[in-house]
Amino acid sequence: MDLTAAIEAFNASSQPQIELLTTRDARVVAKLPRVDREIIVKDSSFNKNVKVTVADVAWLCEEARRAVAPGMALLEAALGALNGLEHV
Repeated sequence: MDLTAAIEAFNASSQPQIELLTTRDARVVAKLPRVDREIIVKDSSFNKNVKVTVADVAWLCEEARRAVAPGMALLEAALGALNGLEHV
């Protein structure tokens, strides 16, 4: 599994960015700034036992959720304002 392309696309429009690092065994880890975790995002090509886990993906989802939360709050407020304007 390799989630690096998705993270790079996310980083193109997000601050703070997720830092990607390649380890000696060729796995790629991501430092998630919002949840303060480090996860595997690309399986090791040398050690077949080192793989992306369900927990890694769950932490990545939580990072993304926290990144979009302010935008979702703004969207909800704007939609609520539109609803109010329709009644004027």
